[in-house]
Amino acid sequence: MTLKPLFVSLFILPLFTMTACAKEAVATADSNGIPKTRSNLTADEQKQLDDFLVQQKINMRFIEGGSYEMGDFGSKVTINDGGPIRSESDNKPLHKVTLDSFSMNAYKATYSDFDVYSMVTGQDKFGTEIYMEAIRKPNAAAGINWQTAQHYCQWLGQQLDVPMNLPTEAQWEYAARNRGKYVLFPTDNGHINGGHNIATFDEMQKLSRKYRTSLAIPTVGLYPPNPLGLYDMTNQNNEWMTDWYSEDYYANSPEHNPQGPKTGTEKVVRSVNADWGDAQNVLANGSITLMRIKRLPTAPVDEFEKKEHEGKTNYDYSTSARCVANSTQEIN
Repeated sequence: MTLKPLFVSLFILPLFTMTACAKEAVATADSNGIPKTRSNLTADEQKQLDDFLVQQKINMRFIEGGSYEMGDFGSKVTINDGGPIRSESDNKPLHKVTLDSFSMNAYKATYSDFDVYSMVTGQDKFGTEIYMEAIRKPNAAAGINWQTAQHYCQWLGQQLDVPMNLPTEAQWEYAARNRGKYVLFPTDNGHINGGHNIATFDEMQKLSRKYRTSLAIPTVGLYPPNPLGLYDMTNQNNEWMTDWYSEDYYANSPEHNPQGPKTGTEKVVRSVNADWGDAQNVLANGSITLMRIKRLPTAPVDEFEKKEHEGKTNYDYSTSARCVANSTQEIN
């Protein structure tokens, strides 16, 4: 990333094509559909990739595994007199989960991250539709569909020689709750303090004007991280999980390293809803460390939108990637 202290289809396609200059290779993918790094990088491109990978290593936060109670933990705290924190049924029952250690990126992947990725793999840039000009800021969380997010994390893992994916929702919640503590909000102190750990409405307006964007928060890392060093778990876009969504999955979840249902039609996303960005709205809409959201792996487009705006906007602008390294050892 440039700032750091940073469906399409369910069918796997073996070959990507793109318009490129003569010296640039056509984008290709391996047998799992993961884009390959081009073999003809220039010296400048190789340096950009090397610098990018060094930074991504720095950004990974090691999270020691352990056990916690996943889901609506209202019975464990004094909020609501021991009753449920939220009314939804899909975050119940509270159940024990035990996770291996893993590392999670401190930041959601930005457009500048994806620019390096697309350049070295020979793909077109992501999010360059004409209606996206006011949103596509280099250090903003990139808006992408599920498959693009997953392939990006898997590609990054190949470059760093460690298995990487999008997080499972069990990993995300464990990290958001500071290794499974009974934390309502994934901020530095577990609370929402407008102007300190999340933007107020007025701050969002000022940022939008300053960066000449319609985005509420146009750059990552503006507010303090949670105690594990993870930024923006209450800011910017929702984050794709690897898991398929099922309303009753918690009643059938295995204890050790749950991966979600084997099949489904919608994926789980976590974090704050992109439309709730300011402190007042986050508080009004309740706890987000235990809130589950479902979304189609790529945003649906109705017939009117297809006719009027096809190819001109990115309907997945509000969903992003935060990669996880599934290794029990720290990344060095």
